Amino acid sequence: MNVKGIIELNKIALYYSIESTNIFDKFFYKSLLHHAVIMEIFCNNDLGGISYEKLCLNIPKSLGSRSSIQNLLSEGLDKKILKKVENNQDRRVKKYFLTEEFYEIKVKPKIKPKKEYLFI
Repeated sequence: MNVKGIIELNKIALYYSIESTNIFDKFFYKSLLHHAVIMEIFCNNDLGGISYEKLCLNIPKSLGSRSSIQNLLSEGLDKKILKKVENNQDRRVKKYFLTEEFYEIKVKPKIKPKKEYLFI
């Protein structure tokens, strides 16, 4: 697939999310910071989750401050998109995961959209 095709698919996915009633899509595309945090959590979901500190280290400061990341995580927890699990070895460390429901939606989509959408 060429660059133009990738851009077109991303554009369609963005526009689809705006019209969607799916709370995950609305959360995912709410801002560039939301996008980055969800991608970081998704990539670490099967690797034991990701801590707040690791998120803050991985995400460029230009996308959002530590407090913005913390607020976003709280929003995700409130909407039941994210879950927070205490680390068994160090109780001070909390790991973040996508909830099973939303992880499964992205890994194994149950409904085929009418158009071809790129779900990142």
